[in-house]
Amino acid sequence: MLSPTERLSEKELRRRYDVVRAKMKEKGLEVLLVSGIRFVAAGGYLRYLTNWAEPFGGEVFVFPLEGTPLFLARTGERALLVKHFLGLEAVTGSTGVQAAQLLKKMGFKRIGLCGLKTMVAEFYVQLTSALPGVELIDASGILDEARWTKSEEELTWIRKSAELTDTAFQVFSSLVRPGRYEADVFLEVEHAVRQRGAENTYFMMSADPKPVAKFLDLAFDTYEPGDVVLFNAEISGPGGYYTQLERTFYLGKPTKEVEAAYAACLVVQDKAKALLRPGTKARDIFRTIVTAIEESGHKMGLHPGHSQGLDIFERPLIDANEDVELAANMIIVLHPHLLLPSGGGVWIGETFLVTNEGPELLQTSGRELKVIGE
Repeated sequence: MLSPTERLSEKELRRRYDVVRAKMKEKGLEVLLVSGIRFVAAGGYLRYLTNWAEPFGGEVFVFPLEGTPLFLARTGERALLVKHFLGLEAVTGSTGVQAAQLLKKMGFKRIGLCGLKTMVAEFYVQLTSALPGVELIDASGILDEARWTKSEEELTWIRKSAELTDTAFQVFSSLVRPGRYEADVFLEVEHAVRQRGAENTYFMMSADPKPVAKFLDLAFDTYEPGDVVLFNAEISGPGGYYTQLERTFYLGKPTKEVEAAYAACLVVQDKAKALLRPGTKARDIFRTIVTAIEESGHKMGLHPGHSQGLDIFERPLIDANEDVELAANMIIVLHPHLLLPSGGGVWIGETFLVTNEGPELLQTSGRELKVIGE
C-alpha cells in the first residue's frame, strides 16, 4: 500500500493550488469550503486539494485565496493524522457551527462551497444559520474545471488504473463458467486487483438472458447457458484515479439478437471515439451516439459516457446539456448501452485519453463479444 506522499508529489499539489486560486480570483472568491466523503462519486473535491482519501462525512477543507489552507477534522486523532501524513495544517472541529466561527474570525464575506452533493445537511444548515450577511456561492464548478484536464503525474496513475481494469477482465474471463455464483467470481476479481494495488473498486454485472445491470449486493445469481453476461469494472489504482472497462459475454451460442446488438454497440463506440478531439463539444458526442443507436434500430439504455478521475464520474458528461469543449489530457469514458428487443441490454465501455493527435485507448482487452462454452 502506498503512503500518501507516494500518491501525490508536493509539486503536483502546488500546481493544483495555483490553478484553483486563479479560478477563485476570476470569480471574486476569498475562500473555498471544500467537502468530501469516502465514496466513489463526488468525493474527489476534498481529495484533489488534500490527498486525504479517508474523510468522514462533515470533514472540510478551508482553502483561502491567500495564506495557508486548514483542514477541519472530526477528532484530535484525525487532525494529527492529517498533519503527520499529509503535512497540512489541521485542527479539531468540523461541525457547521465550528466552521462558521472560524470563517467569521478570518473575516471572509464571500465564500465558495465545493461539494454540495456530499456536504452533510446538518452541517449546511448550521453553517448558513451561523453566517448571516455572508455570501455563500456554489463553487463546485471551479474544482470541476480544474480537475477535467489531467497533469502528466495524474496520467501516470491513470495508466496504472487502466492496467488494473485489464487485469480484472482477464481474471473474470478465466472464472466465469456455468454454475458459478456471480458474487464468488467478482470477489476473486476484487482480490486479484487489490493485491496489485487497487485502492477501490466499483463493479456492475448481470447474468441473465435479459440482463439488467446491478451491483454486488444483488450478485446472487449463478451463470447458466443462454445468459448474456455483463461485466463492468471501475477501479481506482494506487493513486486513487478511476478508469472503466465494460464488456459483454455470452454463455453458449449467441442469439442473432445479441450478436446484432453487440455489433451495433461497436459501431456506435467507434463513431463516438472518432469525435474525441480537442474542440468537440460533449453534447455533440452524445447526439452522435443517440443517432447511431437509432440508425441501428435499437434504443439507448444507460447514459453513454462521462469523464473520470478521483471519482467514477466527473465532468464533462457525455450529455445533451453538456456544453464543455474537449481539451487535450481529458479522460473520457464511452460506454454505449443498447437495449435488446426482447429485454435487457448489451454494452461496451472503454477509457480514452484525449490528445491533439486523436483519442488514445488506455485498455488493451479485446473488444469482441466474449463467448464462453459455445
